[in-house]
Amino acid sequence: MKKFLVALACAGLVASGLSATAGAGPSPGGYSSDNVEWVTHVPFNGPTATGANFFKSGGDHYMIVTSWHNFAIYNINDPLAPELVGNPVPFGFKFENEDVSTNGKIMLFSETIPQGDLHVWDIEDKSNPVLLATVAGAGDHTTTCILKCKWAYGSEGTITDLRDPANPVLMTEKWSDNQPPMGSTHDVTEVAPGVVLTSTAPMLLLDARKNPVKPKFLALTEPYEGNGLPFHSNLWPRNMKDRWIIAGGETCCGAEQCDESTAAAFMVWDTKGWQKSRTFKLVDEWWAYQGTVIDGGGIASAPFGCSPHWFTTQPGTWKNGGLVAVGWYNSGTRLLEVSSKGKISEAGWFLPAGGGTSGAYFINEEIIYAVDYQRGIDVLRYTGK
Repeated sequence: MKKFLVALACAGLVASGLSATAGAGPSPGGYSSDNVEWVTHVPFNGPTATGANFFKSGGDHYMIVTSWHNFAIYNINDPLAPELVGNPVPFGFKFENEDVSTNGKIMLFSETIPQGDLHVWDIEDKSNPVLLATVAGAGDHTTTCILKCKWAYGSEGTITDLRDPANPVLMTEKWSDNQPPMGSTHDVTEVAPGVVLTSTAPMLLLDARKNPVKPKFLALTEPYEGNGLPFHSNLWPRNMKDRWIIAGGETCCGAEQCDESTAAAFMVWDTKGWQKSRTFKLVDEWWAYQGTVIDGGGIASAPFGCSPHWFTTQPGTWKNGGLVAVGWYNSGTRLLEVSSKGKISEAGWFLPAGGGTSGAYFINEEIIYAVDYQRGIDVLRYTGK
């Protein structure tokens, strides 16, 4: 995503219209398979809606969305009609905080350009967020809360002590110290309280429960060579009780073709026996495809290209397989079914009119929010089984 700034300068944020085609399921928002319904559009304040997170506070449900120049909080008690709370909070240009991290009380904004700082925001008053602190040098590409946001892990290894969020401390140690060799760092996911899975090559499973400053190595993925960034993001559903780890790479940003020879894949990894082998094994991969709005094929064009990005599993139904909603840049939102054997197939899709989808987030079993760099937020309804 760091290359995205250059791509924007060359290509611009221009919406490319799609022509109506019989059988495509056209709507004011774009085109979709028969089992995906476009409901409405939430015009986020300005372009570059980058990522989102969801939390409950005082009995209400909220969504926080960040961009390169502001963030906004929405009440989503009615998931079909997100309601902006207060006003978007401007802070000038800061890139890019695509993996929004919060515990509902504080929110972390990880700035890599221009300063490389970590910003800690107090969001307890949803209508009036307040900047608590800025930690110089802690702004990795992404930064993740762990242990209820008492600590934060940056994608490049930084560790920040947030036990006093108004006075955070950047540690001299890194979580990457004394770990197996790794490359292409991008993100850290807390897959169970105090246990993290890193989106590095290879992915590492680390235990930070006893000592967040010196996490213990537990396991890693077998050797894998993917296109572009091999591992962009990951999930281990049901707090590591699930058999499968799901992950995606990233190829960004330009006119990458939608095929396995050039584009990044969505993957399923098998965790069976990992405590003994200390290894996760690749089971299956899936790539988006090029085509027409009739068959759901995406387009290969600047500035985004053909790549998975952020994804979520369908709540209440996933157990050793199920449905995943994936933000797939120029290929929109892809709904993928993971079988009980870890095999991937497509279950549905939504192609926005002139968009670049950053993340797809299941709100409940039916409603999906597609957060889009160019469009804002599309509210979708999945009507399939």
